[in-house]
Amino acid sequence: MKRAAMALIGAAAVALALTGCSPAASDAPEPAEGELQTVKVGAVPVVDVAALYVGENEGFFAEQGIELEIEFGQGSAAMIPALINGQYDLLYGGSVNLLQAVGQGLPLVATAVGGRSTGVVGEDHGGVLVPADSEIQSAADLEGRTVAVNALRGLHEVALWEAIRKDGGDPAQVDFVEMALPDMGAALESGQIDAASTAEPFLGVLQGAGDRLVTSTYAEADPDFVTALYFTTEEKAESDRELIERFNTALEQSFDYAQEHPDAVRAELGNFTEIDPALVDGMILTDFTWGLTEGDLQLIADLAAAAESLDDPDGATERAAGFIAGE
Repeated sequence: MKRAAMALIGAAAVALALTGCSPAASDAPEPAEGELQTVKVGAVPVVDVAALYVGENEGFFAEQGIELEIEFGQGSAAMIPALINGQYDLLYGGSVNLLQAVGQGLPLVATAVGGRSTGVVGEDHGGVLVPADSEIQSAADLEGRTVAVNALRGLHEVALWEAIRKDGGDPAQVDFVEMALPDMGAALESGQIDAASTAEPFLGVLQGAGDRLVTSTYAEADPDFVTALYFTTEEKAESDRELIERFNTALEQSFDYAQEHPDAVRAELGNFTEIDPALVDGMILTDFTWGLTEGDLQLIADLAAAAESLDDPDGATERAAGFIAGE
């Protein structure tokens, strides 16, 4: 596997190195018979991506004639232009990001699930934390409070709107502020924010420091919440469908193996992160259950629309589901 960038994740800081531009994926020469075909994947350095490394180590991608080249960036939304310009064959990114991009008219389609909620409240990889002595006890108590999210109108905010509403609160009365995940702990401690919507590994770090979980954002929004997707351009899906299907075959094997061997996932985190081994051992992993349906996308689109983050959920779902629907 070619590794184009490394991301360093510590308990208090994240440093991401963007790679330089590479030749357009569509311009790459066809491999000679018996050679592996390079597939360029843009991603953000989160736990889900370890499944790619597991699959590479187990030989699943090589069996499909594929060599992976992964490039890490600061966020999937910011990397979409590079995908459209042919720098990547596929992107791994947030499910809400994709549907919002499609809703804005960008020619993108979902190709596979990237990660999903465990569906278990209190044991999921995303949640809202407050200081131990906070008066906030549940999602509804966030009404009128300042809550940090890593991206306004993004995955965390969309999920939290639904969790608050289900708990009887009014999410429109929450003051959401954008803040990098590594900065939320200090902001909680100083009183700059009342609550932080975060995810692993920061979820475990802050809980270990004494902050208290008040809601498992994804699981309480919906136990089937798909947090991340692999996606590509409509043009790539049409012109190179056979390649994407081979990628998906290997990815499915990787997900199945990761689901059955969580220790293998944890062991691969060192390929693209630097995390204290003690933290890795206790980290809650994504649910690597394979499968993606139009219904999964519709759920996310409807939640995004309810959070006033997507105007046409049905249209965005239909367009984003083109590849998985066989169109």
